[in-house]
This record gives sequence, structure tokens and C-alpha cells, in this order.
Amino acid sequence: MIVTKARTFRNVLYATVTKGATLLCAVITTMVVARNLTARDYGVVGFATIVIGFLLQFTDMGLARAAIRRRDVPRASLDTAFTLKAILGCLAFVAALLIAPFVRHFIDHPASSNVIRILALDFMVSTIGFAPAIVLTRELNYRALTLPVAAAAVVQCITAVILVRHGWSYWSVVIADVGSTLALGVFMQLARPTPIRFHLDWPDARDYLRFGMPLFASGVVIFIILNLDNFLVSTSMGAVQLGYYALAFTCSTFICLFLNETVNNVLLPSFALMQDNPVAMRRWYLKTIELVSFVAVIANTALLANATFFLVTFLGKGTNKWLPATSALQILCVYGIIRSMTVPVGTCITARGHTNVLLRATVLVGTVEVILLALAIRSDRIEVVAVAVLVAYLAQAAVYLPYLKREFFITSAHFIAQVWPVAPALAAGWLATSLLPATFGNTFLTLGARALFTGTVVAITHGLFSRFRCFHEARGLIMHNFARIGG
Repeated sequence: MIVTKARTFRNVLYATVTKGATLLCAVITTMVVARNLTARDYGVVGFATIVIGFLLQFTDMGLARAAIRRRDVPRASLDTAFTLKAILGCLAFVAALLIAPFVRHFIDHPASSNVIRILALDFMVSTIGFAPAIVLTRELNYRALTLPVAAAAVVQCITAVILVRHGWSYWSVVIADVGSTLALGVFMQLARPTPIRFHLDWPDARDYLRFGMPLFASGVVIFIILNLDNFLVSTSMGAVQLGYYALAFTCSTFICLFLNETVNNVLLPSFALMQDNPVAMRRWYLKTIELVSFVAVIANTALLANATFFLVTFLGKGTNKWLPATSALQILCVYGIIRSMTVPVGTCITARGHTNVLLRATVLVGTVEVILLALAIRSDRIEVVAVAVLVAYLAQAAVYLPYLKREFFITSAHFIAQVWPVAPALAAGWLATSLLPATFGNTFLTLGARALFTGTVVAITHGLFSRFRCFHEARGLIMHNFARIGG
């Protein structure tokens, strides 16, 4: 299969529409839930998500990415991957049930154990859509992937909103999560019917695990890195402070997750097809980081510059209930921009099969983060924890930059040349927004106007310093695709 810029761009558009719908649903859900839950209840869901997310790493073992990267996946091999996934899911479900009774020792909430037991159902139902998702991704059929993902997001949003409005509190989030996972699997099967067959070919299984184990180890370390702060906040500062911190982290990484599930997920199968052509991968990687940095700085600067109004008007319904999260949110917005720019290198490394590099980078970040968090927790302030997370995440540059130079001849100067306009764009957006009247943002309409103003300033500033390369590239691809449709 030939990888073209136009085809990849169309797939990115499909993925963007999908993730856009998902993001919209997530924003609506977060707003409604935040307005109806206390910080303590929000915290218990956040802690349960840490436990379930950790066990979730053991249910994949890099199987999906291993199957996507393969040049050929016959039906027997796909059945082997599915069987491994099912076995790992059952083991994770049992592990969650065994862990649940002990969770109350780490967080001061009576429902913590039961929340984990219900969320553990995700491990079982997630296997339903595993095989069809792999097939559609290998076919680069992102158009067919659009409906299942968007439909699952809508199911989660509607379920959570209805239940929380009827007084189900944190249970609304838990039930909506499981329902969304089930809906995703069902809709995946409808989009690409793939019979569920149990078959285990041990040589094939060993090959899957051999490739996936470094990804699994790296995923575990990454998960620990991304959640160690939440765990330490909950055990040292309590469920209330975890609620503030978890909300700040969730909002600041919305755009990062959006980009990861659109641009970067589309690029993985594309990069896999060109894995033996480092020159082409170099060109695509440089274009990708410029694009994602442009999108990330617009979105996260708009959030950073209007953090107070966002927490009061949007999430607090005019109250100050979420204001203690302001400083942490602003710091983590910068973290979200940096994380968005870093993820594409992981896609390149995975496509090239150099998964040990990912492991080394994540171990380094994990080591630095443990040291910094040990100091940050003593301050009893979540904003200091946010700074520790930001600084630790930057440490992986010590591994990634030499790799880029060795494999793709991309030096630090090349990297900086692509992303340096982010700094003046962020500064300009923040400063310009600070000049707006302090009362402008007290309603949904004025808050939207503030965010639009910030985003416009950021986009123009970035364009001036980058000679509007992102605009020209996007316009060229759009015109090319319209011309193709018209022809």
C-alpha cells in the first residue's frame, strides 16, 4: 500500500472529526459532572481510574501496535492476538477484584472499592472491538473508524449527564465509562464484522509478545510517570486535593490526547509502511511536530490565559469551588503543549521497531519524577507537584534528541527551527488576554469571546514567526483533496 500525503491528510481529517466529536462530548461531560460533584467525589473517580489504568497496561502488552506494524496478519494470527487479549483481560479483571478491598487504605472515600469493581468490567468488554479495530487501522480505513468512536463518546456523554442530573453522583461517571466501552466494541463489530475466534499459535504468540514487551514495559513506566503525581497527591493530601489536581490535569491534556488520537495514531500505520525509508520519515516527522505544536499552543494558551474564568464560569457555574486548581491548571497547560510535541517521536520509534528506546526514555523520566515529587509533596501544594511533573517530562530529551540525530539526521537546531514560534505565540496570547477587562468572561458568551481572542492572537503570532507555513500546508492539502473529489 502506497502512503501519500493526500491520503494521510484525509485520514487525519476523519480522525479529527472523530476525536472532535469525542472531545466535544468529553467537554460537556466534564462541565456537567464538575458542576454537580464535589472535589472529594471527583477525587475518588480519579483514584479508581489510576488503579484501573495501571491494570489496563497488562491487558494489551503492545498487541495492537504489534499487529498494526506487521506487514501481513493472516486470520489465524489475528485470532492469536485476540486470544492473548482475552486472556490478559480476564487476568486483569480478577486482579482488580483482589485489589479492590485494599484501596480504601489509600484514599479516604467509602465507595472506592466498589468503584474499582465496576470499572474492572472494562477489561472484559474491551475485547469485543479489538480485532475489527486492528483490521480497519491496517487498512487505513479511518472513515469506517469514525462512527464507532464517535458513537461511543455520545453514549458516554448522554449516560453520564442523565445519571448525574438524577443524583447518581460519581456513579454516573463509572457507569458511563463501562457503557461507552461496550458501545465501542459493538459499533466496531458493526463497522467491520469480525467473528470472535479463540486460537493460540505459540510461535506467533511469542513473536507478538517479543515485540510488545518493551512497549508494555515502556507503557507501564509511562503510566506510572503520568499517574504517580495523582497517587501521591491522594495519599499525602487527600481526596479533595486529588479532585482539584485531577481536574486540572484532565483539562490541560485534552488537546494532547486529541492530537495523539488523530494525527499520531494515523501516522503509526503510515510510518510503518515507510519504516525502511528514513528520509521520508524525517520529512513527515518535521512537518508533524510543526503542525501539532501549532494546534497545541493555540488551544492550551487559550485555556491558560483564561483559566480563572474557565474554572468559575464554565466548571463552577459561577462559584469558586474549583478555583484552588487555577495555578496547577496553568502550569499543566504548558506541560500539555510540550507533551503534544513529544508524542510524534514515539510514533517514529514504534514504527521503526526500536521500542527499547522508548523504555530508556520513560525510565529516565520516571527516575527524575520520583526524585522531584518526593520533594514537591512536602510542600503540600498541588502547583508545586505540577512543576515537578513538567520538569521531569523534559528529561526525556536526553534520549530522544540523540536518537533523532542518529536515525534521521535531525539535530537540536532542526527541532528548534520547527517549534520555536510556540514561545512568542504563547507569550503574546497570554499578555494580550491580560489586557481584557476583568469582568469580561463572566458568561458563556464572553468566556467564548475571550478564548477566541486569545486563540486568534496566538495563531497570528505563530504565523508571523513561522511565515504561515502551517496555513499554507493545510490550504494546499485541502485544495488537493477538493480537486480530487471534484474530479
